[in-house]
Amino acid sequence: MGNAEWGPLLKRWSEEWLEARAAEDPEEFQELDEEIVRNRWLGFAPAGPARMAALEERVRALGIAAPLPPSLCSFLETSDGWRHAGGFVHLLAGAEDIAPYGDPYDLRPMYEENLGEDPAEEEVVLAGMWGRALQLSLDSDMTDVLLDPGDVGADGEWAVYVYHGWGGDRPERYGSFRAFMEDMYKEFYSLGGGHPGFGNSVTRRLDAQVEEARSACLRGELDAALAVFGEAAEFGRPRAGLLASQLRALLDGGRGWVPVDPRMDDPLYAGEVLPLKVLNHLRDRRTHDTLVLGPVTEDYAADRERAAAVLARIRQRTYEYSSPGPFGQAVKKARELARWGDTDGAWRILAAAVPRWEPYREDHLAPFGLLGDPLLGPVVTPERGRRLLTTPRAGRAGDIPAPVAEAEGREGGEAARDGLGWLARGRPSAAPRREGYRFVLVEGVRPEDLAERFGTGPLEPVASEADLWDLRFSGQREHRGPMARIGARDGWSFAFESAGQLGFDPGRLTDPGTGLSDGTRALTVWSGPGLFHFACAEDGEQRYAFTVRGTERHRTGTLPRALSPDHLFPDPAGPAADASGEGRALDAIAAAFGVSLPRFALDEGRLPVLPTRPWIRPPGPGEGYVTVTARPA
Repeated sequence: MGNAEWGPLLKRWSEEWLEARAAEDPEEFQELDEEIVRNRWLGFAPAGPARMAALEERVRALGIAAPLPPSLCSFLETSDGWRHAGGFVHLLAGAEDIAPYGDPYDLRPMYEENLGEDPAEEEVVLAGMWGRALQLSLDSDMTDVLLDPGDVGADGEWAVYVYHGWGGDRPERYGSFRAFMEDMYKEFYSLGGGHPGFGNSVTRRLDAQVEEARSACLRGELDAALAVFGEAAEFGRPRAGLLASQLRALLDGGRGWVPVDPRMDDPLYAGEVLPLKVLNHLRDRRTHDTLVLGPVTEDYAADRERAAAVLARIRQRTYEYSSPGPFGQAVKKARELARWGDTDGAWRILAAAVPRWEPYREDHLAPFGLLGDPLLGPVVTPERGRRLLTTPRAGRAGDIPAPVAEAEGREGGEAARDGLGWLARGRPSAAPRREGYRFVLVEGVRPEDLAERFGTGPLEPVASEADLWDLRFSGQREHRGPMARIGARDGWSFAFESAGQLGFDPGRLTDPGTGLSDGTRALTVWSGPGLFHFACAEDGEQRYAFTVRGTERHRTGTLPRALSPDHLFPDPAGPAADASGEGRALDAIAAAFGVSLPRFALDEGRLPVLPTRPWIRPPGPGEGYVTVTARPA
């Protein structure tokens, strides 16, 4: 790496840094060193051969055999030191001042103590770095720039570590001195070059590229736009960060922050940014609402009050995301499908309406506020977020084609059925406590009708399985009875309940499907460790049923051959631990009755909650039982 490769970068850096200071703080600019202003140069004269030879000799005297890194040598031969390297280093050492770091804060012992029994190689290198590094920063804001002779690449470059004493974080590693300096050049822009009064060829080029990328993004050219936004954001262009953060929200499942002033009169903030902030606030189980509500000032008091109302609705799972125009109408239709478990149908409606989406303003790229909707948020997975962002929208689609069926999970335009067997094949990460479950399926009735027949109170707001667990054991509701989530699929409505332990007592089992089957058919399933129970009722009477509980088997009525427990559970010891018998039984029930339960809605989504009647009747004369109440520690 020759001197010519450093000269253009350092010259441009000096010129642009002075222009930025003059625009940001004219008074400070007047107080700058006259030599810097006169020469338009943040560096110094080159280090001559004698200084470089003396540096090499000092390094060898320290027992360091590795030759000096090429990029540092060529830098020193261009400028023997540097002023204002980024935002926190005011002076980098020249050849005469590079010296051992000495580990003044005893960081090496602390890092070595935390290595563990089988540390990764990079952890060992980092722990030893503190004791052998050379210090490059002479004047800084509690920032050490350390050159490590024990971390040398194949190209001969030594790694550079930057440690902020005020940050408490691990040092940031750069593969070479050149990589460090290039990042400090960007840091100058990201920390100071974004001042509205400052503009030059770099900022104008980046801003023009950002505008082109914004239009390209709305045409569905996602990855190219992200690359442009990423480069511009590294140089502190504020618009790039605003645009990129919206895309990242949909690609990362809602993680992240969108930099918009928290004013509730701004529909972009109130309708898109705030629901996203609340989503992360609740997902991270933060207990203080101050940060999510906005600044605690008199000027923001009204905004905080309105934001608190949105927070309350999202917390209670009653919030409904809205959007202008045809896309907003599609959101309403999609919500009704998702409410009863048809999440695939909801997504198809949203996907078909994306080309008609309308932004609130020029810098609005996508309906990322959907992620904060309690019902529709889970539907928009990161994969679907990418599909949304690669769809032309906001008038960039030209002649919008008629909606087509989503190919994924569909055959011949019909939605693929989930069936029932998926319940036995793996436990979803979103439902880790589903050791047992029970459900009722009732044919030809609406979910609302099922709720009226089965429930002990009105429907409650939608909930995921994790939400339901929290409700069941919350301090205010710890004595509640059974709670199920309800929905509909393939002409049957269902009530589904799961928990860590569900006590089964065949002598007092009510088989709720019997009472729900007036004028129709109802199926009851109860499964748990070592247990599988199935019953079919029609017109208020049980037609047939079987129970396999350990080695015990019971059956009533005339069972269809396909539902024989001896065929489904051939092992006389009872349901196998690998759930193979459970899977066969569920598949057989699904095939015999054409029933299905929505996997995504039950595993990942939210459904309305219904307080139900107990499945085990109270003890009769001469009977008794023990009640055990479990509370989280």
